[in-house]
Amino acid sequence: MRDTKTAAEMETREDVSRELLLEAARRAESTRAKERVERIGLILANAVVEPKSIDADEIEEMMRVAAELSDRDVEFLRELIKIEGSFLQSVNHIPRYDAYVWWEQGFWGDRIDPEIDSVFSKLESYGLVSRLAPPNTLTVLADFQNRYVLLKKGVRFVSLIREAAADRS
Repeated sequence: MRDTKTAAEMETREDVSRELLLEAARRAESTRAKERVERIGLILANAVVEPKSIDADEIEEMMRVAAELSDRDVEFLRELIKIEGSFLQSVNHIPRYDAYVWWEQGFWGDRIDPEIDSVFSKLESYGLVSRLAPPNTLTVLADFQNRYVLLKKGVRFVSLIREAAADRS
């Protein structure tokens, strides 16, 4: 990386990295769950070694999200990425119909489970997924599981917590 960047670019990169390291340490210190601390570290490590410029605001936001998500939350997000993630490589969003149909391919299937709503509502609050509007053919008496669609920010989050983890195993 040093061969492709100017001295000024490297200095800026080092300054941003140092600030993010302090932010990661602060977040890790206030987080009691070891797996959350590990995810914060992975985000920082992956951001620092990426050849592109570090977007400090994005990385700070991703570390904030990592400090809040449980392993179960991340498991659900990874499952949605298995289903819809490859589609987002070529487009900016997944059409509503496709997301609605693909939803049942997840390990949750089509069952109605409050945990699914709880986890995905939390993921939605961080901008990683978005709730799909229910079909307009339902009556108020219909009982169905809410469905969600993956957003690019969700893919980015998982890519930041996955890269180094894959190297270790």
